Amino acid sequence: MADNPIHKQPTPEAIDPQEILRYNSGQMSEQEAHELEARALDDPFLSDAIKGMENSADQVRLQQMAYALNQDLKRRLSRNQKRKRWIGFESPSWWTWITLILLMLITLAYLFIRKLGG
Repeated sequence: MADNPIHKQPTPEAIDPQEILRYNSGQMSEQEAHELEARALDDPFLSDAIKGMENSADQVRLQQMAYALNQDLKRRLSRNQKRKRWIGFESPSWWTWITLILLMLITLAYLFIRKLGG
């Protein structure tokens, strides 16, 4: 099996969009800014994000968009958690009990019909 170089690359640490906004607005200390720039050298996605935010003239709008995206993500995640519930049954043990009860009812119905028939 050939080694795939993509799998050997370390996964970059997740970056908070607020850090990029702080960097662009000059609110970071020199050490923090230097660390972010060093990470951007290794991470092309982070580098593109920084350049894209630098090119944007309206920093307030960027902050509002980041806030709106975070709120939308939270709303979607909570909606997905609610969808996982089914008639109030959250744990998988309920499925086991429902299956056992149904099998018992089917077996009893079969035995009852068989006894009547013959």
